Amino acid sequence: MKIIELSKKQFDDFSFNHKLASFYQSSFYGDLMAKNGFSTVYLGLVTNEETLIAATLILTQKKFWHFKSAYSPRGFLIDYTDLELLDIFTDLLKKYLEKNKIIYLRIDPPIINIERTKNGKELVGGLNNEKLVKFMKKIGYEHKGFNSFFETIKPRWNVVTKIDSPQNLFAFLSKETKNKIRKAYKKGITIYKGNQNDIKLFYNFLDKKMAKKLSYYMDQYEIFSKNNIYDLFFAKLNPTIYMKTSKELFERESKRNNKLNNMIQESHTPKKRDELINKKMNSDKLLDIYKSDLINSNKLYVSYPNGVVIAAASVIKFKETITFSEGGYDNNFKHFAPNHLLKWAVMNEYAKKGYRKINHGAITGDFSFDNPYYGLHQFKMGFDGEIEEFIGEFDLVINKSIYHTNRQIKFIKNILEFKKAVK
Repeated sequence: MKIIELSKKQFDDFSFNHKLASFYQSSFYGDLMAKNGFSTVYLGLVTNEETLIAATLILTQKKFWHFKSAYSPRGFLIDYTDLELLDIFTDLLKKYLEKNKIIYLRIDPPIINIERTKNGKELVGGLNNEKLVKFMKKIGYEHKGFNSFFETIKPRWNVVTKIDSPQNLFAFLSKETKNKIRKAYKKGITIYKGNQNDIKLFYNFLDKKMAKKLSYYMDQYEIFSKNNIYDLFFAKLNPTIYMKTSKELFERESKRNNKLNNMIQESHTPKKRDELINKKMNSDKLLDIYKSDLINSNKLYVSYPNGVVIAAASVIKFKETITFSEGGYDNNFKHFAPNHLLKWAVMNEYAKKGYRKINHGAITGDFSFDNPYYGLHQFKMGFDGEIEEFIGEFDLVINKSIYHTNRQIKFIKNILEFKKAVK
């Protein structure tokens, strides 16, 4: 066996048919990263008969002098259950990387660590890849640990929705999620698909502490859209719809309230009267809500007669999976629950088109109520979510002396930055 460099076409032909295929291991992603500071190489493992049996996109970046670091996004396209094959590939890869002055190669395979229930507990009799982690450490990989938060390049903990029946998708959502979707709809939120002219608008909704430069998203749209794997979606508040809906709901409830009031007057039994009074009290509360909505919708119409965009999300389509990549919302309109309706609209559209897995993205591995990210967990799990926990990041160290020196420099730098911050 030997390692060879592949053309983009050779790599994509292999990648798209592999069971671990993802957009991260594609020439599309390679082209994107090549425009944003990385060098790319596509490697393949071939047998003596020239049959391609494993491959990987590797991104490299200059560190210092002529040495580089490397990253295989979401790991190799290889059968991780074939430990002998993994060992051979690793050994040959080390030799290739050493010749190319690579200090270390980081990988983060999408391999389940421990199969879990919806509440985060280990599933009895479920998958457990403890042996794989031990084997990888044995053949030279340094495991970066089982982190619970967002310390890794790609998330180790994710929420996914697996779609068996698109027709019943809404039925499986949590009660709270359904209510917020209905609420957003009643308050005049509509969802629309954007285009290249909307990238700056999309960028305005991203957390600038976490987001890349605007140019990255412009490149991403250009490259991914050209290959039909990328969409932008926006949630827009339409005050005219909000006013119309609020008025209809208020008028309908007013009629019901008057009817209940008449029924109370005509009631002759204490039990029936008490039931009607309780219904009337609930109706009074609804009337107050609809009246308040009617007032607020009029105020919003004055401020935004043409409506206002209040949330956005980017979506990556690859094979049968839809991935919510990035997004955000205007905190001033959080109570309108735009993210709930936006996510549901996207899920519903692509489920009808035949997509069978929705990746909602990162959560933490801490499922306690006092976790500051508990709300994020509940939001994503509300869409009939399941937890996926991956085995984490590994570094294949090629040049140990430089690798450990670099880690010491980073450690000292972090200490100095911390001391500066607390002065």
